[in-house]
Amino acid sequence: MATAGAPRRFCRCACFCSENLYVARYGLHLRFRSEQQLRQDYVPILRSRGCISPQDFQQLLAELEQEVERRRRLGQESAARKALILSSYQPARPDIYYPLQDAALAPEFLAAAEYSASPGADLQGLLQRLETLSDAAS
Repeated sequence: MATAGAPRRFCRCACFCSENLYVARYGLHLRFRSEQQLRQDYVPILRSRGCISPQDFQQLLAELEQEVERRRRLGQESAARKALILSSYQPARPDIYYPLQDAALAPEFLAAAEYSASPGADLQGLLQRLETLSDAAS
């Protein structure tokens, strides 16, 4: 668990950038590591699905390379968006958020949260309190 203020580490599977690339035009999910691998693994099925001309193949190759690059940039772009939001977002009601005030929360929710933190808490007791919460919302 990350500590407050410490950056959280984000991990992704190594295959994310090369596996399960969907090409709607041909109705295929592909693995793409290189042009050579693509030709070796998929030329027969691509031809049967309409990728016949060298131009068709070059267009497909460009699309796959573009998608792989987009996936590689996702982490950096997400971090940039997060930084922008952190630097520019101003809550409409900071008095509610900093620190979060109990007065801003439903009493039923507070009771359920307090119960959850108690030593004798169990699932059945929590579910009863959550039912109370959903009844109060109706």
